[in-house]
Amino acid sequence: TTEFWMAIAGPITSAVIGLACLGAAIGLGWQRALNPVTPLQAVLVWLGYINLALAAFNMIPGFPLDGGRVLRALLWWWTKSAERATRWAAGAGQVVALLFIAYGLAGVLLGRGLGGLWIALIGWFLLEAARASVFQVEMAQRLKGIKTGDVMATDYETVEGGASLEEFAHLLLRTGRRCFVVKRNGYLQGLITAADVGRVPRQEWASTSVQATMRPLRELHTVGPDTPLMQALEIMGAEDLNQLPVVSDGELLGLISRGHILAVLQAKAELKI
Repeated sequence: TTEFWMAIAGPITSAVIGLACLGAAIGLGWQRALNPVTPLQAVLVWLGYINLALAAFNMIPGFPLDGGRVLRALLWWWTKSAERATRWAAGAGQVVALLFIAYGLAGVLLGRGLGGLWIALIGWFLLEAARASVFQVEMAQRLKGIKTGDVMATDYETVEGGASLEEFAHLLLRTGRRCFVVKRNGYLQGLITAADVGRVPRQEWASTSVQATMRPLRELHTVGPDTPLMQALEIMGAEDLNQLPVVSDGELLGLISRGHILAVLQAKAELKI
């Protein structure tokens, strides 16, 4: 129910705004059979038709458009399965996208100019978005039931916060690791990666400490050992992160990285489970 009302709210709002603009234009003397006679009428009529067209476009039953989300909500209610509803709605979205592409390309071939090309591009965008939705559902299904604590790395490397970036760079080259846990007098301070070092000018490495360059633990996105692996992946994607600390009661238990998640997916693919 929530998905349905959230999806339909946008098109309804656009339709209401469009009708209100056209109503205001009529109140100012505009008649549908005639062109607007004042700049204000022209602006209101233009906004009215644009918002009505936007509402109609968004209600096309192709996921991830609002119409596709409405369709998914209805399918979800009918099938009682979010996964199946998303697959079906995304499939409808792919069909709609292919129709857009075909119509647009036909328009180009028939000499309709850039209008057909834009329609084809919109169709391509919808097709890619629908495919991404299906991929996300498949990945969520494969990672279902797996928690970060099940696959996190507990053999993480540490470096003292007082070490210089020059010393740390040699440590990076020697170990081949990209992410290190920073400790100071035995206490956890934060994380530092090769990318963090790369942001400091080379000539300053000898005079800059690891602690001055690291990302403090309080500023890091962290997950717990019971966090679903799919949720951790979503956080990495949203925040453009390569790894997340797994923390419980303020204690670092391990690290989870995109590589760990990829290894799980590869193992499941090889085991065909």
